[in-house]
Amino acid sequence: MDVTTPSKTIDVHLLSLLACPRDRAELYLDGQQLCCPHGHKYPIVDGVPVLLLAEIEQTIGIAKASLNAAETGIGHPLYVDSLGLSDEQRRGVERDWTAGAEIDAAVSYLVGATSGWGYVDLVGRLKTYPIPDIPVEKGNGDLLLDVGSNWGRWSVSAARKGWRVIGIDPSLGALLAAQRAFSGKGLDMGFICGDARFLPLKNDLFLRAFSYSVFQHFSETDAKMAIAELGRVLRKGGRAKIQMANKGGLRSTYTRTRRDYMNSGLFRVRYWSLTSLRETFEQNIGPTAVTAEAFGGLGLLAEDLRLVSAKARLLIRISTLLKSLSSYVRSFVRYADSVYVVSTKR
Repeated sequence: MDVTTPSKTIDVHLLSLLACPRDRAELYLDGQQLCCPHGHKYPIVDGVPVLLLAEIEQTIGIAKASLNAAETGIGHPLYVDSLGLSDEQRRGVERDWTAGAEIDAAVSYLVGATSGWGYVDLVGRLKTYPIPDIPVEKGNGDLLLDVGSNWGRWSVSAARKGWRVIGIDPSLGALLAAQRAFSGKGLDMGFICGDARFLPLKNDLFLRAFSYSVFQHFSETDAKMAIAELGRVLRKGGRAKIQMANKGGLRSTYTRTRRDYMNSGLFRVRYWSLTSLRETFEQNIGPTAVTAEAFGGLGLLAEDLRLVSAKARLLIRISTLLKSLSSYVRSFVRYADSVYVVSTKR
């Protein structure tokens, strides 16, 4: 069931989960925007509520572009300025959109920044949506939060396993691309344009939370804020599974000790020690374990073998072997470049 305004629609189930990111008050629909009892107002763009905070320093520049797009409507329906693409890639999106490409034009270019650049050779040439197998059990209609959902690959995977998925991301354009690409597929998904540090959601909602290649880009302060927010929105016994970059990984050590590492921008990967990860997640969520996700890089997923380059296939095979070994030799996880941090809310 939907609540409809002249130009915007928001799913009532999604609306029932939302809270003001400033004061956590309940939100209600007022014409073409969401409001809270304290006077805070938020726009809705094609069914996606935009709940970013303009007064807060953003973790990534596309958040500002999303705010501007929501306020002005300039760039509808693609909002290419909020996609985080180069000028050439934006032109490619607009060209393919006009040509009516079978694969959503925005996803076809966003895929280049997906999975640790493993799909870079597919940019603008995507023939199918690369949907991985999300490493969570089957759902039973329970809620799963996908933090940093972008164009929706992990959200789709979770929904296919029976979860009711809420995806949140600061890129309005990417979220709208997810809606276009996967609407009408019978998947229970809703999307929010928002900030992981100020989740616009009520307390104690989710049985599972998942995030891939997101928190590892945050500063330590921002990451701790976002992890605390996960603890707030998970219900008792709920579990978060968050991918992070391991400081002690073999490739991680090489990358973070290069001279140009500190000059690689605000959104560079931050590397945590396994001890710091356990302590931070336990403090903010609950009992925590760390498992290997990949060796030799990020996003080395076995299901991608048919899509990536020969070099990437070799790395995937090596990573898969080492990951298998780490399940028998627990100390081996210290050499993984990418890990999953799994925490259960007390």
